[in-house]
Amino acid sequence: MTISLKTAAESHADHRHWHSDVECWKDDIENWRAEHSTAVAQLQEALRQINEHGASLDQHADSVASLEGSIEYHEKNLATSLQNGSDTELDQTLCDQHVKQSDLHRRQQEAHERIKKHHHTAMAQVAILKAALAAPM
Repeated sequence: MTISLKTAAESHADHRHWHSDVECWKDDIENWRAEHSTAVAQLQEALRQINEHGASLDQHADSVASLEGSIEYHEKNLATSLQNGSDTELDQTLCDQHVKQSDLHRRQQEAHERIKKHHHTAMAQVAILKAALAAPM
């Protein structure tokens, strides 16, 4: 590499340019630090929401377990009805229970699909953020 000799004026011009670059870089760093502070606060809020999401998953699991129990209870009532000779038609009580059970199942299925969509979206965004932060600077 050959370095050409410069005049003092040309060297001084280089220095002015370099100082200008340094000032721009310092402004960038100041802005980045402000953005970093905001990001830390946003991540703390996101962590709170992720923990809340986990609590919601626990509640959903409890709802599914409760639904499973009510299905088993309803099935036992149906089996008892069959054992007592009611093979063709359900009595009104069992029919009403079945309609209620069907509605509970439908609502649980809708809730499960909403939770699944939300969960997959949120976890994909966490993975994207993790990958972006893990990339070298």
